[in-house]
Amino acid sequence: MTFTLRLLMISTLLAVLTSCSSAPVNTYKPKTPPAQWVEPLPFVQPHDGKLDGLTNWWQQFNDPLLVQLIEAAQKVSPDIESAKARVIAAQTAVTLANSQLLPSVTADMSVSRSKGNMIIPGANNFVYPASTNASIGVNASWELDVWGKNKAAKSAELAKLSGTNALWHDARVIVAAQTATQYLNYRLCEKLSSIAKQNADSTGETARLSDLTAKAGFLAPMSASQSLAQAAEASSQQKKQALQCTLLIKSLVALTAISEPTLKEQLAKDDNSKLPMPAGVEVAAIPATLLDQRPDVLNAERNVDAASFEIAVSDAQRYPRLSLAGNIGLTYDSYLRKFSTNRGRSDGVTWSIGPVAVSLPIFDGGLREANLSAAKAQYEVAKSIYESVARNAVREVEEAMATLNNAALRSDDMDKAASGFKALLDATQMRYKANLASLLELEEARRVSLQAQANTYTLKNEQALAWISLYRAVGGGWAPALNMPALTFDPKLKLAEPNNSVSVVSDQP
Repeated sequence: MTFTLRLLMISTLLAVLTSCSSAPVNTYKPKTPPAQWVEPLPFVQPHDGKLDGLTNWWQQFNDPLLVQLIEAAQKVSPDIESAKARVIAAQTAVTLANSQLLPSVTADMSVSRSKGNMIIPGANNFVYPASTNASIGVNASWELDVWGKNKAAKSAELAKLSGTNALWHDARVIVAAQTATQYLNYRLCEKLSSIAKQNADSTGETARLSDLTAKAGFLAPMSASQSLAQAAEASSQQKKQALQCTLLIKSLVALTAISEPTLKEQLAKDDNSKLPMPAGVEVAAIPATLLDQRPDVLNAERNVDAASFEIAVSDAQRYPRLSLAGNIGLTYDSYLRKFSTNRGRSDGVTWSIGPVAVSLPIFDGGLREANLSAAKAQYEVAKSIYESVARNAVREVEEAMATLNNAALRSDDMDKAASGFKALLDATQMRYKANLASLLELEEARRVSLQAQANTYTLKNEQALAWISLYRAVGGGWAPALNMPALTFDPKLKLAEPNNSVSVVSDQP
């Protein structure tokens, strides 16, 4: 039997053994989520906006400064950089796992030159000349994946990579939501600070009039003291509100890395006559659809996949390992080429196939069984975490919708209250001009109207923050199609394999 035929037979046998190996199927079936939401869907949209996708949702605030701050925060966020580093580490782990499925090939080369002083007697005192020796060789080794250990390890790393990549998107959504929340709170703070100043001015004027009236003997000194105390309290509240605005600016500086003077200048230039309010968020009618939009849910799902593959890896460790080695080399000797009678054959080509090594686990003190038990325990943990994350995803959407629906119910009451107290203030001003109402009555009506106005602004900000919470709860515009690489994870939870048909978005890490 010729060498070529033998090599062909060995290669065919090894290919058959390796192709027969496979990782086990993940048979875990998640619990079916509720068929519908408990809270009614918030169809009442701010500004009568139409429900759109979430990809460019931040632009729907019609506030360029908000978009600018979000972009700045995402560029300098350590959380996003950490998520990106985890993606790179996961990619490295996939490369390492894939290398275990392929042969390892190395090349060796050496060159040496030597000269001796040895003289051969009787040969006219012949002296050995200097000689050059060179050799080059290629070595190959391959651990055959007979039991599917390496293939399962690669599948586990691919699952982790898919989940880690989804968490990178989640980190961007979280940073955007945090920045927007701080920005909206600052805009609310501006409104409340303006109202607090008007209230402080009103109570100050009331205290001044009360003091004059008390000195004239038309008001009890106790009432005048009460007015002074109310004025001092209002002035303190104004200073406290101003501090809150300062702290929110400093928080935005820390998030965006924009210098405080520059940020203050940008905030002052921006139109703050109205509180920022987004368009609506489209909410799927069935919670099961929501789970496909959450990157944290996909990450938990992929962790279940990875844990199942880790069981296969641990199980394969209990069986024999089969490896194959081989090498081929070429040698050169200048002395032999010069003086050998058969110069053309003085150089040598050597090769070998083998040994075919088998490693049998005989006794390990229960280590392999313990590793298998630990892998199964981690699989149960991954399933529990997945179910918890899925429940939490539904809870976050329910809470955001409950807040929005409640705010919508209170909005009419707040508008009626603000409108009524404004009408009272207008009527009191007309009575004051006609000398039918005192300045004290006018200032009291003004303070009540200002408080109603502050309550209205606070409710509108609460609605905007609830929309942001809902935006984040439904995935922030993420979809599995944005993940790369992605794994096919069908309803029957079959073996996950790379899906090369998924498109790549431009903002991948």
